Amino acid sequence: MGGPPVDCFRNPAGAVRVLFDKACRAATSPADFTRSDWGVKELFESYLFGRNVHCKVPEINSVQLDSLPVNSLVRFRGMVQDMFDVEYYIGAYKEGGDWHTTKYMDVADVPTGQDTEPQMWDRRLLYCVPVPGENEWVKEAFSPTDGLGATAAIRPLVAVQGEKRPRDAEGAEDMDATMACADELIDNKRMREDASSSATSTSQEVAAAAVHTLDLNMPLNAVGGNKLVPCLVKVYDGLDADIKLNDIVEFFGVLTFDPELSAVGFPQANGANIDAEFESAFIEDHVSVLLPASKVPRLQCITLRKISQQTLISTLPTLHPGVPVPLPAIEQIRQSLLDCLRNVIGGDSLAAEYMLLHLLSQVHTRVDSMALGKLSLNLTGCNPGVQGAPSPLAVSASNTIAKLLPRSHLMPLSLHSLNLASIAPRKDYAANRLMTGMLQLAEGTHLTLDETALEAGTLNATGIQNLASLKHLLEWQKVEYDFQFYKMEMPADLPVLILSQAKSRMLPADAVVPLMSTATPACSTPDELDFAKWRLYLTMARDMEHTLQPSILKTVEDDLVAARQEDRTLGPETFHRWLTMARLMAVSYMEPTLLPERWRMVRDLEFRCAERLRCC
Repeated sequence: MGGPPVDCFRNPAGAVRVLFDKACRAATSPADFTRSDWGVKELFESYLFGRNVHCKVPEINSVQLDSLPVNSLVRFRGMVQDMFDVEYYIGAYKEGGDWHTTKYMDVADVPTGQDTEPQMWDRRLLYCVPVPGENEWVKEAFSPTDGLGATAAIRPLVAVQGEKRPRDAEGAEDMDATMACADELIDNKRMREDASSSATSTSQEVAAAAVHTLDLNMPLNAVGGNKLVPCLVKVYDGLDADIKLNDIVEFFGVLTFDPELSAVGFPQANGANIDAEFESAFIEDHVSVLLPASKVPRLQCITLRKISQQTLISTLPTLHPGVPVPLPAIEQIRQSLLDCLRNVIGGDSLAAEYMLLHLLSQVHTRVDSMALGKLSLNLTGCNPGVQGAPSPLAVSASNTIAKLLPRSHLMPLSLHSLNLASIAPRKDYAANRLMTGMLQLAEGTHLTLDETALEAGTLNATGIQNLASLKHLLEWQKVEYDFQFYKMEMPADLPVLILSQAKSRMLPADAVVPLMSTATPACSTPDELDFAKWRLYLTMARDMEHTLQPSILKTVEDDLVAARQEDRTLGPETFHRWLTMARLMAVSYMEPTLLPERWRMVRDLEFRCAERLRCC
């Protein structure tokens, strides 16, 4: 016989309470329900993904924050910008002989006394920001299908299976508990009674001053002027085990809002007063967590999923149902994308081929310190913009890339921007926060560097360090995070396109191609269906496996030896570029292994490019 129905959508905490009560009845000691999540994750994953309603759950940055009901089921998709220390809390306690849980809550009133048997649990705090550089078509793909109207469209009643019991006994008690829990969660938490006015005033002044000095710490936030909000996610039961800094994650959980956190006050158990001096010191150590909930909403995570290329592949056909899998017509789709790229860069077919390989590039393996698979590209012969504006080609290229790749950003390398602030993240030990920089980006984020914006002048210490950070990224695909006493290299995977008037002397690129434009770069774009096909094509090509067969390896080795005998100036970096381009050329045709024809195409591209470089 099934247990009482619970509303996972409107009252997720009620569903948690039912499962907790069931676990308590089966437990012989508190340790029994401490070691598991009582089936919460399984229930919600079955509800969200088994019934395919996860896309209908309101997303925090897709609707007005104040329109989301407190304690309802929401989701947040963002990048993990900082990872705070473990937070300890009283997860369960006894009152009146019954067990209660505070899991998936921010603050709870826990009674005192020896008979409460408080159970100390822990949870991990992740500071997550809207995905930096995310393009509009991706936001559209992941936006709720019905917005807030999805609440009415979903049938959120899910039966929690339990053992057979008399309907008029424990079953009725569970139903009463569920309804009572729902009523409790719908109402706002009551404010605790005022304590000493002087101590409260002091603590609020300290917290308010701390919040005033902190920003929301979002990479690329100043660019574009968006009003998206970050989120403080509290993760339970080790769900964050395989999550690392800068990962893109979609969290599903309970939206909580505590008036005390919103008022920038320090939560006090049972209204008890805390010494003002001690409280001030505590706030200074945990000021990152005390950002107002109105600016940094709290999400109690029940389940999550990391966003990968596979996630995009499954999402894009849903966004554009008329887009076929491009395998049957791969050459036509590839050629139409080349035509688009050629039009953007002024009719240069050779540069368009390099652009396509560049857009497909990604780090697939690391051998010692070398990142295999990267292909940064420097297009020379680009005209600068007028009166400090970005280069017309930079604008045209970045707009097109934004319609093709999930994440991208145009970074004009002006003297002012380089000298302004550090682009690499740094640790602020006083605030106990990782202060972001423009290079704290998720894997796969494309960067377009407009070197034509660099004017004559003097770089200060910050500007010199920023150029060094960009050079380090280009050479090793690593970003150096500044931890004040030492620097830590963080692996990155950021394809970089450099646009310059002449070959860049400051930023080393894997491939340098002088432009030979035959037409003015076009700002017009193909229709949306064309871009949808190209997005799916690029995503699937980047995701496919690729190997080198022994038969082709012999041909490649012979060609490398012959090339070295002809030109003694050729070094390992040239051969490495050829092998990378050969792999990308095969991938661009959706071929799982390299064919002799593709190898010859790469050698031809490199020969034509070398001829141009000699003429420049």
